[in-house]
Amino acid sequence: MPEELYLNNMNLKKFEAKVVSVTDGKFIILNQTVFYPKSGGVANDEGVLKKDSEIYNVVYVGKFGGKVSHEVDKTGLCVGDKVIGELDWIRRFKLMRYHTAVHVVSGIFYKNLGVKITGGDISIDQGRVDFNLEHFDRNEIEKQIKECNDIIQKDYPVEVYYMDRAEVEIDPDLTKLAKGFPKNIKTVRIVDIKGFDRQPDGGCHVSSLKEIGKIQISKLINKGKNNRRLYITLE
Repeated sequence: MPEELYLNNMNLKKFEAKVVSVTDGKFIILNQTVFYPKSGGVANDEGVLKKDSEIYNVVYVGKFGGKVSHEVDKTGLCVGDKVIGELDWIRRFKLMRYHTAVHVVSGIFYKNLGVKITGGDISIDQGRVDFNLEHFDRNEIEKQIKECNDIIQKDYPVEVYYMDRAEVEIDPDLTKLAKGFPKNIKTVRIVDIKGFDRQPDGGCHVSSLKEIGKIQISKLINKGKNNRRLYITLE
């Protein structure tokens, strides 16, 4: 199984790897990678793979059959090739900021309003959060976002560790997603904003909250009964 280095070192920008599979000349599987695949509503990483003097731009990363696949912009890589991978760090860091911001939002909304996240999407220029709030009240939502920014100013550290599924299931406050998490996961990766909130999560995050910046509401949409949609941007 390819090693997903980003799970335990979210700030790793560069790595060495070996090509273990090539499909249609452009879909590359490596023995290890720092490239995060599009999943969980979070956009994929981009960057480059280098072999000697040749540079292959990584234009998309997905996960298929449990393996991370890197789509490159040209053919030429072969099984057994040794490559150096480098992230587009500016893109990754934006995604990390938004992802952690969404955790702060979901943590506050759950703590204060008792609501859970029903959907979401994270790109490099905005975050979207859907939640099951009964009444649509813009003033109340603005109040919660202000508290989110107050939490960010406390600059809590963000840590990652693992728990057995049985441990997670006995703590109903851990999971902020309305649908829970997949039943086939036995060992659960936890993203812990120390002193504030922890959640099962497989993505990449900043090291401390002030790296997020300030959360701004860009749009609020009433999607019908118990379904609200919040779009945020970051200063």
